[in-house]
Amino acid sequence: MGIFDLGVLTLKTIAIRVKNRDLMIHFYRDIVGFHLLREENELAILGYKDPATELLWLEESPRAEEYSGEIKKLQRFSLVVPNIEELANVLYRANKENYPIKDALQAEGEKGLLIEDPEGNEIEIFYGPSKDRSTVKPEAFSLDSLLKKATKREKVHHSYFDKIHLNVSDVEKEQQFLSDVLGLRTYDEKNDVRVLNRGDFNVGLSYASGGTIDLPTDKVLGLDFIRFQVTKAKLAKLLAHLEENDKEYYVDKKQTMITIYDAIGIEWWFTTN
Repeated sequence: MGIFDLGVLTLKTIAIRVKNRDLMIHFYRDIVGFHLLREENELAILGYKDPATELLWLEESPRAEEYSGEIKKLQRFSLVVPNIEELANVLYRANKENYPIKDALQAEGEKGLLIEDPEGNEIEIFYGPSKDRSTVKPEAFSLDSLLKKATKREKVHHSYFDKIHLNVSDVEKEQQFLSDVLGLRTYDEKNDVRVLNRGDFNVGLSYASGGTIDLPTDKVLGLDFIRFQVTKAKLAKLLAHLEENDKEYYVDKKQTMITIYDAIGIEWWFTTN
């Protein structure tokens, strides 16, 4: 398969299957700081207002297996906040709720808090003055010094997801999907990282086995799909690419959405709205 490139893409939404929607809403609304935009049947949609942005979908799936404490397809995902005060406010809200911070690391002016949500999904809340992440090994920093910068605002603002790190049983197969089907380029071969439009969206891959790694996503809790917003021209380009290379996919009748499964069963959505 030849070189394929969709250019700059915008990651809009991450969707997670959950057991206890109310508990997960509490975490992502009251600690991370998203707005609860609306609820539709089993679905809770969170993000931020002005402009309205759907960052996270929580889909209550009581029939899905929990696999508590076992390895999941999603290792962690990263939320970038616009300034150090926003990061400090996450810490303030976590302390207010007596919610534990799993780790706190810094490198070259960048700082990040690692938190595990109530169902074992890790989210990194991250601030850095540059879009190009540091390659220096991070070290621990004082939470007390960060807390002093908090303004005690209840909601996060102008934030976006910039990285998803996946656990996979076949790294080579997933890499092939990312590069050949989606056009991701390799910038750091040593760490098995695939980078799309450096500084905008990263996919990290780690080898793992057992747990939920090779189980169907609709049967287990955790990462379900990720959604990108693209132009109509880019959607048409992707459709032609998939057709040319005989790849399985779904496209709606109006050709406003394409979905395709990766090597571990995660669904990738590309939509024009």
